[in-house]
Amino acid sequence: MLRPALAGLGLLLSVSGSALATDPAAAPTTSEDFIRALKPDRPQGDERPRTRGLALGTGDTTAAPAPTPAPAPSYGTPAPQPKAAPRISFQVEFAFNSAELTPKATGILNELGRALTSPDLAAYRFQLTGHTDGVGNPSYNLALSTRRAVSVRDYLTRTFGVSSDRLVAVGRGSQQLLDPANPASDVNRRVEIVNLGS
Repeated sequence: MLRPALAGLGLLLSVSGSALATDPAAAPTTSEDFIRALKPDRPQGDERPRTRGLALGTGDTTAAPAPTPAPAPSYGTPAPQPKAAPRISFQVEFAFNSAELTPKATGILNELGRALTSPDLAAYRFQLTGHTDGVGNPSYNLALSTRRAVSVRDYLTRTFGVSSDRLVAVGRGSQQLLDPANPASDVNRRVEIVNLGS
């Protein structure tokens, strides 16, 4: 019997390595929770410190060029690694075998919509990636996951005026199960939202 992703499609937005990615009790419930989870720690763009220099010269343009300075010594401090894009997990429920949002789903999406239109997140773009469980036909699940991600995007665009340019909807079907040991588990039916930067 074909049972492609029945009711729930969660929204995975996590801060990498966070319990929020798998612990429903830690899932965000307010717009403030979403802002804290999705806002990068640092501003986007060039994160190197900006400095000003002052060159003092004699006016003699025939002088030999200055020698190349030796590289700064390393004291065992590793270079900072780029941080993973902010993301988190929460449940978005859909009607059986469809992309129709339930009233419970619109409640949590209202909180997400308020967060996305806040000054803290208004400058960023986000990817919504739909996932299904591992039950049923993979091609059907892929199409359903895409429709559900589009449904979430369209709701946020229609209800909160979030520009569709800021939201990219993608489907992955059952290709990236959150709980591969239990392919039919509800946790596999989710939508992931990731901050893509500005």
